[in-house]
Amino acid sequence: MMPTHPSHRAERVAPVLLQQRTTADAGEAGPRVLLLHGMADSSAVWDRLCALAPHHDALRRARLHSAALPWRGTGQSDWAHRPEPTTWISDTLDQMAATAGPADVVVAHSFSAMLLLDLLCGPSAPAGHRIGGIVLVSPFFRPRPEDFDWDTLKGLPEQFVRTMEEGIRVAAGSRAKPELHRAMAERLCETIGPYGWSRFLETYLRTPWLRTAELRTTTLVVSGADDRIAVPAEAETLVARTPSAALHTIEGTGHFPMSERPAQFAAVLDGFLRRITAHPETARMRPLSTLVERT
Repeated sequence: MMPTHPSHRAERVAPVLLQQRTTADAGEAGPRVLLLHGMADSSAVWDRLCALAPHHDALRRARLHSAALPWRGTGQSDWAHRPEPTTWISDTLDQMAATAGPADVVVAHSFSAMLLLDLLCGPSAPAGHRIGGIVLVSPFFRPRPEDFDWDTLKGLPEQFVRTMEEGIRVAAGSRAKPELHRAMAERLCETIGPYGWSRFLETYLRTPWLRTAELRTTTLVVSGADDRIAVPAEAETLVARTPSAALHTIEGTGHFPMSERPAQFAAVLDGFLRRITAHPETARMRPLSTLVERT
């Protein structure tokens, strides 16, 4: 085997890249909030939210950080060679704690939302990560093994491509060229590769074994009313099985509510931060008014 040239090693980018997105005055610094993007996405998916932070009291005081995760669109596909992808979330939390301080609130989208839940209440969830609140955006969840059948598995690869296609459309905005989106999405799926796809599927198939009834972390689930990928019914089921969770559905948006309806999303997150910082001792009590809240 030929030795690897030192310059090749130097070109390899770290699997997790943390970035502080907003700061707060020392006298009014609020919680540290960590933003986690989904599969084949990037931390740019949070740009519109971060731009709106100064216009909301709780968000303005919060210290927002984003993580470029190993499964970002420009990352290396070998992240998926690690058989347990949940450990990447654990590593990211540890890295933030060591550099900026521990995350008080974690906001996770799509694939990362599943991994975060698996870390906190999966069958082999380790102790050690104490998080004040989590926001699960467009999560995938099915409560029973029989909710997955062969027809489901046959349709998931196409659903996976559609997820990439919608992400490209939302990111492109007014520059969108719909005739190119499908080809770009399929190429992105080739980059993710069979192991990345397998890690998504394995994590999804494990959701019936999540111990959501035991989750004590204050939780907000945010769903797009028009999401055809992680359908709203799955978010509703997740909240119904999680005593510490509330649901907020945003109208007129699909799988990427933070990008498609950033003003509504920012307001929802601001309200969540105000709730957990003002009354931390009662934050785990699910408010009936927000169980099925919609905007």
